[in-house]
Amino acid sequence: MSPTSVRPISASAAPAGLPAGTATFLAPLQPAVLAAAFAQPGAEVQAVQATGSTNSDLVRRARETAPSAPWLRCALEQTAGRGRLGRRWYATPGSAFLFSVALPLARETPPVGVTLAVGLALAERLQCLTEALGVVLGPDAWQLKWPNDVLLATPAGRAKLGGVLAELAVDRRGRRSLVVGVGLNLWLDPSARGSIGQAAAALADVLPLAQLAPLRERWLGELAGAVVGAVREVQAQGFMPRQADYMRRFADLNRAVELSEQGSPVAQGRALGVDGEGRLLVEAGGRVRSFASGELTLRAGVVR
Repeated sequence: MSPTSVRPISASAAPAGLPAGTATFLAPLQPAVLAAAFAQPGAEVQAVQATGSTNSDLVRRARETAPSAPWLRCALEQTAGRGRLGRRWYATPGSAFLFSVALPLARETPPVGVTLAVGLALAERLQCLTEALGVVLGPDAWQLKWPNDVLLATPAGRAKLGGVLAELAVDRRGRRSLVVGVGLNLWLDPSARGSIGQAAAALADVLPLAQLAPLRERWLGELAGAVVGAVREVQAQGFMPRQADYMRRFADLNRAVELSEQGSPVAQGRALGVDGEGRLLVEAGGRVRSFASGELTLRAGVVR
């Protein structure tokens, strides 16, 4: 697959006023180091400076020919990055881990709870990676917002660190693939924080960039490997085995929440967690309702 919409980024072109050490993250990614950390037999690993969307790249390719082994595609910049429900993903060049993996699917639809399982795997791996550097924040720091956000909780509050986007692709022979895209903030500049529209966090909030810079490819590859492991596990066993682990990191447990669809309220109540299929459980007026993710948006609020 050839890179799409690729343009070079100069390692000396980091804008003024950004956190110290950010220019280092504009250096080209090293595919060989990524592949070693990814550690997936037969995998294809690609790294580009910039592209429209790593997810779109892999979906387009998987519609031609489904992968037989994992594909990993990483970029320093996405000019048309996407989040859930068609939202834009904003990131200054080099400021985020931006990658997608594609895997063959053995079923017609993506496994139930896959985005929850992937988010959980990312939170667990981030905790391990930061602790290996001596930064021990505790399991409560790495939280999850249903259905696809990874949050970072600090004394200043909790904020979105990243998100997961899963898409189905079917090739010309009817073979199905799952493409999972991940974006995790490394650092944020003021303009990026203002454009996100919600509280945002970055790894630089808790970890010096100088520590992370030499480990960039290793972290990226290990995080991508965790995604592959999560997808395979949920394909084989379903989400149920990870339900309890997800609940321990569920950010809105017992909090008042509101669910909406395309801006219109759908339900309000107290979030009880998720069931064995990853559906959100909300209690209101003595009644418990379950919700699949679909087009729903969750936000914490006051039950009226």
